[in-house]
Amino acid sequence: MRVLAIQSQVIFGHVGNNAGVFPLQRQGIETWALPAAVLAFNPSYGPPAMRPSEPAEIDAWIAALQTRPEWRQIDAVLLGWLGNPRTAEAAGRAAQAVKAANPNAVFLCDPVMGDSDTGLYVQDALPPFIRDHLLPQADIATPNGFELEYLVGRKVEDLPGAMAACDELRARGPRTVIATTLHRRDGGRGMLEALLVNDQGAWLCGVPNLGKDLPKGAGDLFAALFLARILKGRTPKKALLFAMAGTYAMLRDALENRLPEMRMAVAQEAFSSPDHLPDIERVR
Repeated sequence: MRVLAIQSQVIFGHVGNNAGVFPLQRQGIETWALPAAVLAFNPSYGPPAMRPSEPAEIDAWIAALQTRPEWRQIDAVLLGWLGNPRTAEAAGRAAQAVKAANPNAVFLCDPVMGDSDTGLYVQDALPPFIRDHLLPQADIATPNGFELEYLVGRKVEDLPGAMAACDELRARGPRTVIATTLHRRDGGRGMLEALLVNDQGAWLCGVPNLGKDLPKGAGDLFAALFLARILKGRTPKKALLFAMAGTYAMLRDALENRLPEMRMAVAQEAFSSPDHLPDIERVR
């Protein structure tokens, strides 16, 4: 199995490809990591000395990769943080090229654009491009609660509203939508929840809320773990359970050790064989 992962790469820390590639590899999946940008560290630490990858550079990398016989054996594309519309356009072309070579390849789009505590943290023109051009091509989308609200253009404050918003996104392209870090008024107190909606139904999965000031990169890790299990033939429900359990375990490890970053190598058993079983219920 092979995945083409296009998202940010940091020298220090675990966000973007630095949060997703190793977990995919740990699940036995060969991963081709293409940097949408190279940064010293996550911007939450300060100015990250960022160098975005030029679209022509991305196109050239993809053209070179297509000369390899393994290109037709790519099973999935994972898009995460893209930074600006020009990079996103090139990433979209790369996803289309993978799909052209292997129509059965899975395209997971994590529409990284902001969060409830920061607002938008990408160029203003990028979110509309993701909404109008990348999501319609995707098979799976994994927005967080803030991004879900942006994509549908309204507040999402309860479970029926979250399911309706996921259905609205599904009508635009991706058959599976997972809304992570939901904040709702009709329950979920003390829990961190994710809602999965697909053609078969809807499932709400929750783990204990560990509070604020947690390491960045949890969404990148979640998307990678979910995709890994889907590629291994697990049902979306089981993939959701595994991804939630693994992400929770890594965040809990960082919190218990008072660390600002997840310990990908040292604590890898935490996401490979998590010891906490999340709560899950079918809600439709």
